[in-house]
Amino acid sequence: MGSNTTRLPSTSLSPKCALTPQEPLLPWISDNVLAIVLPTIVYVIAGAFFQVFDSYALFSKHRIHPSEEELKRNHVTRWECFKAVVRYHVMQISIGLLLNHGNGPALVGDEACKVHDTALAIHNLRNVVPMLLTTLGIDAKQLSLATQGTSTAFAQIIGGGSPNGSRNQIPTSVEIALAKFTINILTPAFQYTLALVVVDTWIYFTHRLCHVNRTLYRLVHAQHHRLYVSYAYGAVYAHWLETLFLDILSFVLAGEIAQLSARQSMIFGGFATIKTISDHCGYVFPWDPFRWINGNGAVFHDLHHQSWGLKYNFSTYTVFWDNLLGTTWADKEGAERRYQRVRDMTGKRGPLKEETVSVKGVEKAIAEGKKDE
Repeated sequence: MGSNTTRLPSTSLSPKCALTPQEPLLPWISDNVLAIVLPTIVYVIAGAFFQVFDSYALFSKHRIHPSEEELKRNHVTRWECFKAVVRYHVMQISIGLLLNHGNGPALVGDEACKVHDTALAIHNLRNVVPMLLTTLGIDAKQLSLATQGTSTAFAQIIGGGSPNGSRNQIPTSVEIALAKFTINILTPAFQYTLALVVVDTWIYFTHRLCHVNRTLYRLVHAQHHRLYVSYAYGAVYAHWLETLFLDILSFVLAGEIAQLSARQSMIFGGFATIKTISDHCGYVFPWDPFRWINGNGAVFHDLHHQSWGLKYNFSTYTVFWDNLLGTTWADKEGAERRYQRVRDMTGKRGPLKEETVSVKGVEKAIAEGKKDE
């Protein structure tokens, strides 16, 4: 039986891997710049989408808080929030342009070249299999010959080359298919996963630090918690230091560590923006995908915005670190009881006192909450 060594086209068997600048997705803007401004574009569109819901009282039955709570409980006006959000995006775009100054388009090679090189690497890596079998006292060549009638691909793996155990530098059809899978699916999946791990880890621990350290909370993070009843376009309302070190830096690190391309950054940044908007939108829809993926949705984060939930639910994208370190709020009935009590207080009284935003106010609210458990 002949070996299954389907060749790449003759022109790409040993292709010259010349790199050329990648054409931009849009002719009037580079991919690098588009990757920087796209999160802001997504933010504006998604924020406006939910603003229509708020303005026309659409889907009111899906709101976490009654609309009147916003006026009575929040300690920042929508106009003040809007100005801080504009500052956030100006900082994000400015820093992005600065970091990308002088960077040209991505250099890409011919697809056949990438497939050939990856398939050849896989082919050479397979030589490790017969070496391992030999160390175990197994004759890899004989085993390969014995199994070639059953499975040619399995025989090739055992033999580290052709079914007859010979070595050559021609990738097989199996190796070519595996190379395409690695290039188009496996590698991007690993990059996105790594980027998510970096961002989620960075935000969890820096966010938690902002609550543990009284000075950081009082001077920096308390600004974000002036929004007890959050709304979509206020998702990134925060102190400029938090904008820089918690948000922007996390994505810079993720992009560098995961080596995301400009186009991958568009996808990652776009979905991350949608997730942030969803967390602060104030609505719980049955079709919300983030609720079903890992339970980290609008309710999860809204609980953190309440005075009695400030020490819980620090994560933004997953629940891994909260679950691992015991900071996930698990008492659903207790949460609903506290929500109802706040609604009753808000209906009977005017706006809540500003002290609930201070460190002492936070500790007092948490202590009172524990008494009710």
